[in-house]
Amino acid sequence: MVIMEKFARRCDVTGRGMNEGWVWMEGVFYTSTIENTIAELRKDVDDGALYFVEPGSDKLLEMSDQELLQYAYDSDILYYTEWEEIDDDCYYDAEGNEYEN
Repeated sequence: MVIMEKFARRCDVTGRGMNEGWVWMEGVFYTSTIENTIAELRKDVDDGALYFVEPGSDKLLEMSDQELLQYAYDSDILYYTEWEEIDDDCYYDAEGNEYEN
C-alpha cells in the first residue's frame, strides 16, 4: 500500500503541493520557493501592482531582492509560514491535485 504525501496548499506559480512557503495578501496567492516569490514580486513591480504603496515605483525597482522581500513582509503583502497540520477534508498531492472529503 502506497501512502500519498499530503500538502496543505498549492503553489500558484508551479502548481505543485506545498507545506511551506509564502502567503500573499492573507491567502489570495501562494509561492513555494524564494526564487518564484522574488520573481512574482518583481513582476508585480513591473506591472504596477505594488505602486500603490510607498516608497514608489522607482525605489522599488532599485531594491535588491532581499530588500524587496523585506519590504513586502514589512508592508503585510506576504509572509512565510510552514503548515504542520494538513486538513484531511481538503488537501493536495505533490502534483497539486486537490482532494476533498
